[in-house]
Formats: sequence, structure tokens, C-alpha cells
Amino acid sequence: MLYVTTRSNRDVFTAQRALQDNRGPDGGLFLPFRMPAITPEEAESLLERPFNGCVAQTLNLLFRSDLSAVDVDFGIGRHPVRLHSLPHRIYAGELWHNPQWNYASILSGLSEKLKINPKLPGNWARIAVRIAVLFGLFSQLREGGVEEADVALVCGDFSGPISAIYARQWGLPVRNIICCCNENHSLWDLLCHGQIRTNTVSVQTAVPEADVALPEDLERLVQFCGGEKAVEHYLDCCRKGGTYTPPEALLHRMRDGLFVSVVSSQRLKSTIPNVFRSHGYLLSSAGALAYGGLLDYRAKTGLTGNAVVLLDRGPQGDLDFVARSLGVSGDEVLKILG
Repeated sequence: MLYVTTRSNRDVFTAQRALQDNRGPDGGLFLPFRMPAITPEEAESLLERPFNGCVAQTLNLLFRSDLSAVDVDFGIGRHPVRLHSLPHRIYAGELWHNPQWNYASILSGLSEKLKINPKLPGNWARIAVRIAVLFGLFSQLREGGVEEADVALVCGDFSGPISAIYARQWGLPVRNIICCCNENHSLWDLLCHGQIRTNTVSVQTAVPEADVALPEDLERLVQFCGGEKAVEHYLDCCRKGGTYTPPEALLHRMRDGLFVSVVSSQRLKSTIPNVFRSHGYLLSSAGALAYGGLLDYRAKTGLTGNAVVLLDRGPQGDLDFVARSLGVSGDEVLKILG
């Protein structure tokens, strides 16, 4: 498969170059020269497979590899992703069932099987692996009788939301994507106010993965919705450190199926104990951010269909914050988790 960048489709690059680097010579993020064409029949076939088989076959379609479900088993474990049903048609998509209690371990394990470099921010491999895991997660939803769902996740560098956008384009039954921000709310400024400051500074909070001033993969969204000319305008604003204001037609396409919520750090401290007392379920700080964002989306839109909250980190990996939010010790939190 050949690759181009978000800034130009005139020069093409090998898969080896695109999957080992995060950006091309022009500074653009790598994309397949032709996005993989997954037919509705292929998407349906993927979702009928068990999780590891679905992930393996999705990666095979994206990379023309030859992975099996057994390869995925050996790379990330037999049950690395689990669904936990909560009230009000909400499902916690736990992407952290490994000794490190985080999604990064899944990314690393699958990347090793594919012999690609997952460590560089913006690398296409990170997007593709996330897409495969999303397909696998939705195959689990289907096993439970859920055909389609909204997805709520932490915005961060925007790699998660753009992965969900690509996956939806390829037939994954995602309805709306809820991007959840904290005090670093550049995406909210863009989609709600129609403009974004490109010289903003990151605010450090209890959710490091959300502490991104200007999301790197936002460039992919601009390219996806407006093409190279739109990216050129966006980059010109970034170079000048000015305010980026997309044309109304482009902004409309960006907003399509994309909702943004801002959840304050203070609110996270109440969300964790509230969810635990009401539902007996423990969230990490990042999980509380995504959960709170989903509730905001529902309150604003009135839509209460099936929804998945993507959890990249377990409460075990966020022990101090969870314990302080509950007003107990870390040892007591571990006892609760069993």
C-alpha cells in the first residue's frame, strides 16, 4: 500500500516509510493513497467475528497483513477488551485489561505483531490499530444484541475521534462521536464558536491524555472534511499563531456527527463517587471525563440511545486520584476492585 500526506497527494511513500515515521517531508501526516475500501458486506462479516478474530481481519484489510486470531491472542491476550453494562443503555468499553491497565499496552502488542512503530504521535499505525480495536469492540456489542451506538471518548490529540470517524466511514455502526475535553477545550471552541486559537497553551490537569492545547490529529479532520486547500489555510493560521476560522461549509462538515463537551476537573471528583455509589462501578479520571461528556451530550440533545464510553485507562492505573475522589485509601480502592 502506498501513502501520501494530509498536505499533498502528489508524492507517494512506501508503507515502511509511513509506518515508521509520523510525518512526511512536507510535515504532513501520512494517509493511505487510497483509503481502504471496506464494503458493507465486509464490514458485516467483520462484526460477526469474535473480538480477536475481528481485530485480526480488520488489520489485515488495513495493512494487507496475514494475522490470525491466535496472533492477536499472543499479542494482547485473549480478553484484553471487555464491556461492562451500566444503567441507561450505557456500556463501559474497557480497553485496559492487561498488566499495565491501559490501552497503550494493546497498541504496543498489536504494533509488534505488525512490525510497525506505534510510539510516534500522529503515526498512521496508531489510527489503524484504534480502528481495528473499535471494530472488535462493536463485535462484542453485537454479541449482546446492540446493533449501533454513540461513542464517547477523551479528545486528547484527536487520534481517538478521527479513528472513530474513519471507522464510521468504513461501515462501523457508530452514530454520534462525543469528544470530551477538560480545561483544554480547543476543539469545543472550534466546533461551538467556529474558531480556534492556534497559539493556545496547554493547562495541566488530572487527565494528562486530555491536556493537549492544539490537537495534532485535528489536521486529519480538516483534510477529511475539506481536502488539501483547507489544510493549507489551517496551517497558514498555525504558522502565524493566529485564530483559525474555517469557512461555514467546512465547519458544517466538521460538525456532522461530532459533538464536543467540556467537563471540568472539579466535576471529575464528584463523577467518580457518584457513579460508584449509584452503579457500583469505578471510573478513572479519564473515564469520568468521557462519562461526564456523554451525560452532557444526552442532556443537550435528548438522545438516549445505546452509547459506549471508551476507557483507555483502568482505575488501577489512576489509583491516587480515584482514592482521593472517594475519600478512601489506595488499598481500599484495590479491595473494591478485587
